[in-house]
Amino acid sequence: MEILKQIGIDGKLLLAQGVNFLVLLFLLHRFAYKPMLEFLEKRSAKIEEGLKNAEEATKRLDDATRNEEKILSDAREEARKIVNETRESSEKRGRELVAEFEKKAGQIVEEARERATEEREKLFREAKEEIADLVIATTEKVIRERLDSGNDRQVVSRFLADK
Repeated sequence: MEILKQIGIDGKLLLAQGVNFLVLLFLLHRFAYKPMLEFLEKRSAKIEEGLKNAEEATKRLDDATRNEEKILSDAREEARKIVNETRESSEKRGRELVAEFEKKAGQIVEEARERATEEREKLFREAKEEIADLVIATTEKVIRERLDSGNDRQVVSRFLADK
């Protein structure tokens, strides 16, 4: 202690400052650092959930596309079978029956295309709506958190004015 006094350092004051520093460090850790970390973790979880939902919607869209291709393939196969049957029967029954069966095959293909197109459009609409809802929800959350400073508001205002 004598050495510290010779240097001009008061031991009691140094000890009090050390205790004050530790108390301040504890308070900052308890009331500032922990809540900030929890906030950042929640935000990361929300963003990850939004990305996961968008990925799921993309997968559903891919599945719908594959389903559409399968329906068209089945319709083409069915049309091919009908045309083949028509050709075989045309040899037996004549050209009138051939024309009638080809007409029916065309109608079946057209109906299958219409069904596939309607289903594809429905799935695309649903996927677009779901993706749009996810993007809007995620954007709202991010923008709500970021629009606290005046600078961010000016950036958003300029962006909206450009659109």
